Amino acid sequence: MENNFIYQIAKDLKSYHSKVLRVENSDGFLKRKDIIAALKNFGIDVVCGSNLELRIQYELRNEEEYCVLISDDNNGFLPDIIANSSALIWSLEHYFNFLHVPSIKDLDSKLLNKLFKQEVFVPLNKADTIKLIEKLRSESLIENEDEQENQLVEIIKETLADTPINWNTIARDIAELIKRTIKKGTLNKYAELITEVNESFQVELEVNYKHIKNSSAVKKPKIVSKVLDHLAFNYIKDKIALIVVDGLAYWQYVLLKEKLDVEAAEQTIYSWIPSITQLSRQAIFRGSNPLVEYKQAPANERKMWENYWISKGIPKHQITYFHSESLEENNLNYSKIAVVYKELDDKMHSSDDYKDLYDLTMNWIEKTSLFNDIELLIKNNFKVFLTTDHGNIEAKSWRSLVGKEKLGTNKSGSRSERHIEYTDTWLKDELFNNNPELINFVVSEENALYFKNNLSFSNKDTLVTHGGAHVLEVLIPFIEIKNNEE
Repeated sequence: MENNFIYQIAKDLKSYHSKVLRVENSDGFLKRKDIIAALKNFGIDVVCGSNLELRIQYELRNEEEYCVLISDDNNGFLPDIIANSSALIWSLEHYFNFLHVPSIKDLDSKLLNKLFKQEVFVPLNKADTIKLIEKLRSESLIENEDEQENQLVEIIKETLADTPINWNTIARDIAELIKRTIKKGTLNKYAELITEVNESFQVELEVNYKHIKNSSAVKKPKIVSKVLDHLAFNYIKDKIALIVVDGLAYWQYVLLKEKLDVEAAEQTIYSWIPSITQLSRQAIFRGSNPLVEYKQAPANERKMWENYWISKGIPKHQITYFHSESLEENNLNYSKIAVVYKELDDKMHSSDDYKDLYDLTMNWIEKTSLFNDIELLIKNNFKVFLTTDHGNIEAKSWRSLVGKEKLGTNKSGSRSERHIEYTDTWLKDELFNNNPELINFVVSEENALYFKNNLSFSNKDTLVTHGGAHVLEVLIPFIEIKNNEE
């Protein structure tokens, strides 16, 4: 990991005592869009612009991440920012002091990483630096797959050791690792790491989940129930399209975004817990905490979507909802549109393992109207947001419920085999009394039970489902899709 150039930059920036850094960068390297995006993956927000723009971003910063304010004068800030930040002068020369920096500052990050790994013991002039660059270009620039996996593992472990843990970084990197290893058939190699991540996440839920449910949505929604409040606060006067892909795990989004020919601002939010559709997707469209007695149906989602925007002063004729249907140019004469894609969740429930779901996801990506719909929405000047109601998990068998254990368990109507809800408390208590080991890996809330590890109420060796509190079910993507002209 010490040879990963971008990671080393991130590590060095994080070594300062403050999470706000005032940085002078005369060579302009940190202002590059690709470098800003790369550092974002390590929990560092790099902000460029006028003093006013820097001030606004400072006020709106995500306090869980590092904020780097780029300016020509790192002392040219108001006293409150100076008091709560550290100042530094940053240059590529700190990392390539033996090379001709003007010749390398515009190279892509893969080639810079190759240069960073080179042992250069004598200063090179411009001509010799260019010769070294051409030599590296002539070699393979694609890193070994195992090396990339090892780097992801190290990043995840180091992030997991941070206080507080940056779950945005964890979610993105564990998703990338899962995507790569499903394809290679080596996912089981990282089962212990995923378990370690989930165990830390369960501690996070115990400490912070109640606060997250009551968090402000102004800067970003932290949970599905706050998505509409975030859109209403920031974009009430704009044309908004909210796309909800049912059951889209973060690793599936990583596959999907490879085909998205747009710029996307990525955030991580929480599904509702337990992560069943009638609670978590209800929370999205209700725009608040879900109701237990709610019955899942497209007609009910449409009504909640309409009611929310009507309560914000939007006329009903400007609001619409689509469910599992392609958009058309002539049906976009609205200002608030919701679109639900159901097919991927159906494929998930028909999968025996993540390999099955990977193949079915790739097939769905090839056939879905999603990409054409996004293009059409952007063409019609909508601000487009994409999210999901929950992720999914390759679960293993605890065992199926038998005999009296199944009595009264169909109250919620959930298809999940990781969540059950009894009609009566005594039925749930009896299950616990007869199976005391459940107390270690099941959460009990009122009459509901759901798993927090990777087990299921099933006799199948493996199955793909959702409904519990596992990190892979709960941490989900919230994406703002940018118009390339913005």
